[in-house]
Amino acid sequence: MSPANVPTRRRVLVLAGAVALASLGGCGIWPWSASKPPLPDLPPVTAPASARIAWSLSLPGAGVGFQPVVAGGSLFAAARDGTVVRVDPSNGRVQWRSNAGQALITGVGSDGETVVVAGQDGSLIALDRDGRPKWSVQTGAEVVTVPSVALGLVLVRTSDNRVAAFETDTGKRRWTFQRQNPPLVLRQTSLIAMDTGSAYVGLPGGRLVSLSLETGAMHWEAAVAIPRGSNEIERIADVVGSPLVSGREICAATFQGRVGCFDASSGRARWARDLSSPSGLDLDGSLVVVPDERGDVHAFSRSGASVWRQDKLRRRGLAAPLLTPRFVLLGDSTGLVHGLSRDDGAIAARLATDGSAIVTAPVAASGLAVVQTSAGALYALGVD
Repeated sequence: MSPANVPTRRRVLVLAGAVALASLGGCGIWPWSASKPPLPDLPPVTAPASARIAWSLSLPGAGVGFQPVVAGGSLFAAARDGTVVRVDPSNGRVQWRSNAGQALITGVGSDGETVVVAGQDGSLIALDRDGRPKWSVQTGAEVVTVPSVALGLVLVRTSDNRVAAFETDTGKRRWTFQRQNPPLVLRQTSLIAMDTGSAYVGLPGGRLVSLSLETGAMHWEAAVAIPRGSNEIERIADVVGSPLVSGREICAATFQGRVGCFDASSGRARWARDLSSPSGLDLDGSLVVVPDERGDVHAFSRSGASVWRQDKLRRRGLAAPLLTPRFVLLGDSTGLVHGLSRDDGAIAARLATDGSAIVTAPVAASGLAVVQTSAGALYALGVD
């Protein structure tokens, strides 16, 4: 890493501890405290559904930012040691296994034809649909988002708060957009959302920007949250998880801030609610679902009205959710996947994986939900 990049990296790494202090401070419990309480007992399943593990696949260790992606009818996943796999999502059969040639810092992005991962040296590494090397390019800093691959472009944000676009076929840089970083930023990895003409990027400081896919010029900027507090830790209000586009809206959540939806063409706020999320949201045509930092799971209508709140999963370290036609699925810090009824939030299912933390959302694939654990394994879950 070049000297120019060291200050930004330190700001990011220091906050890994700072976030723990911020989230635990209200309880008077600190990471080094011997009196840290055990997790609450698991709540009972009150609305039982049929739940099963359809298949599993062992991979090397993963962690924050390592989430499978579905594209072109296949499931793609990566691990920290550089392993990249293409999997048949219906049965877990590995179609090919490749290696990026170095350790990775984020998971995989793909449009079904090109598969892109980010190396720990700041490079983007592309493989073709058969797992063969396609191109590699240096970004100039540590990549802090999962590569978003679509519409002929690869989009990433780097630790110096630059958003960069590269051509999918060649790796040639198309454009760059940059903003100054706040003093402290969250150590979290997300995706940049895209539609036919715009990229939607969640930034540190609670900002959401819409950029032209063609030139990188800014269409608009909106405040999802406004940082507040007496010190830098209290003023952290970063956009967490991935902003999500649905219809004419773009929705996002922040840590120590708010969750809200905006007009995708103008950035005008449609609605917002005060809520601190550590992980992000999911949405569909009727619901927006997001866990807060206590472990309460909130469901809002698409107009922002509260639909239900599930408070029985507190302190379980919930990851971002996946909305399915009947359920909300969320992983936790102990490797459990919880299924909630999307109608009222009742606990409908619970499945165990390998016991390592689940820190990213499940993804929908072939009628199943596939989740990747911090230990690296993929689990395909069926909840009916």
